[in-house]
Amino acid sequence: MRIHLAVAVNILLFALIYGLSRTEYILLFITIGFVLLCEMINTSIETLVNLGSPAYHNLARIAKDVAAGAVFVVAIIAIIVGTILFGEPDRLLEAFSKIWSNPFLISLFLMSLIGGFLFVFKGVKLKIPKKSTKIDKVKIYTPKNKNKF
Repeated sequence: MRIHLAVAVNILLFALIYGLSRTEYILLFITIGFVLLCEMINTSIETLVNLGSPAYHNLARIAKDVAAGAVFVVAIIAIIVGTILFGEPDRLLEAFSKIWSNPFLISLFLMSLIGGFLFVFKGVKLKIPKKSTKIDKVKIYTPKNKNKF
């Protein structure tokens, strides 16, 4: 998720310089939204699988692999969309020349790249106090205990 967020911020900053149309911005935001949404669904599936099957199980592995594969497919589609949106060589060269001719933009992009790198590899540690150390047991439906619900 950190990688996707860092890339999204840098892409959005570059889009401001590149000068996308209104429709292109909509497509860019929808694409970024889908990538982040798939990453959140992937994290949810992996967490639920870990909760339901803490020990290794082949079906748990398949569920996790398929969820991660969905994120990968959407990320590849996002790269294709980005290539189409930012693929005009003349506009691309013009955007890069705008950046390199303006010291403020150079420093902004360097800071966003360094900040993104630190965010991805160092992360943000949130100190959330634990309310309870007691772990609640979750009832899992299986044919053995179907009458217990």
